[in-house]
Amino acid sequence: MKKYKIYLIVAVIILFIPIIYKMTITHHKVTYEKDKYRVEETFEIKDKKHIYTLDIQKGKQEYSFQIENKVNKRKKIVKSIKTYQEKKITCIVPTVINQKEKEIYCTKDNLQVSKEVLKEDKDFQKILKKAKITIEEEDRKTKNYKNMKVYQANIPEYFSLIIWNYKGINLLSQKELKEVKILNHDLYDNIEATLTSRYFVLLENTPVEGIQKIYAYDKKKEKVNQITLENRISKDSYINGVEDDLVYITDRKAKKQYTLNVKKEELKEVSTEEGYIKFTDHKKQVLSITDFFEKDEYFENERILNKKITKSKDLVKENNIYYFKEENTFYRQIPGKNKVKLMEKENVEEWNLVGDKILFRIENQLYLFDEKEGIKVLLEYNELKYNAKNIYYLWK
Repeated sequence: MKKYKIYLIVAVIILFIPIIYKMTITHHKVTYEKDKYRVEETFEIKDKKHIYTLDIQKGKQEYSFQIENKVNKRKKIVKSIKTYQEKKITCIVPTVINQKEKEIYCTKDNLQVSKEVLKEDKDFQKILKKAKITIEEEDRKTKNYKNMKVYQANIPEYFSLIIWNYKGINLLSQKELKEVKILNHDLYDNIEATLTSRYFVLLENTPVEGIQKIYAYDKKKEKVNQITLENRISKDSYINGVEDDLVYITDRKAKKQYTLNVKKEELKEVSTEEGYIKFTDHKKQVLSITDFFEKDEYFENERILNKKITKSKDLVKENNIYYFKEENTFYRQIPGKNKVKLMEKENVEEWNLVGDKILFRIENQLYLFDEKEGIKVLLEYNELKYNAKNIYYLWK
């Protein structure tokens, strides 16, 4: 009887080994052929997201893109590739496991370009017709709200556009337009605010004595919490960024760095024995006091230099993808792959990444670029002409 029990235990262990092994996998890289195309597939888990980076090549044609796809970490997720061609434009439509909507990727003159770049091209329109793909037109209907023109339908689903109105925030989404009051007085300058997955966080840096109050709007409970610090931090403090829902704050005057756990209402000083903490593309770095305080250090949308990618100083890296602007043209590039032309837009005054989307401002208007949707205007607000620093955010 004991023998049978041992056999049963061994059989169960053998049965569960593949399952346990699959649970421990965090990445893979495979190369395979599909419909005469070479497919290089890389899988990674980043911030609990299952990210597939795909590079599809045939001759001089190369298409690189990234998708989020929960398919139990499977390999070789591209099942077929259809090709469409009109003059100088060649497009592919890959069939990918668990992807319901058809996506089209195109090159023109052997350079990968977005649908936004091609949208007015008659040859591209012919390809779309052959592939039975329609591109939704931008909605130009507006709603007037608090001296703003809101293109409500253009705000992405599950997102909110946040506008600081000097006493609180306006929350603008497809479902509603509402105001949340936070302060009893106006805060115009040196606005230090950020977003976690659940909270809009504002440092109340008006008092000369320093910061003692931090406000957090909880989108789950739809209420504002006030956090009162035991010890003030200098008025000369700024927010580095957010990592794992911890807000990193640096006091320039005291040469100290803190983490704020909003949910626990807890501010902790970062130990300086190892150094000061910075995250670049979600990878932790430890910097010396000299290096850290040489300039302000930010975790998100930090402009970096990489001359292998571009000579432009307007370069940001996110999820191992470079996004950059050369004159009036925006590109993205996966390291080691060809660059992709995303859009052309004149007079862009500032731009930032929100995931894989580009939020940008031209005078009093806010726009959002998404490779699937193209460019859409979100908001017209005259205040943005005069005071735009840290007063608008896109929140998922």
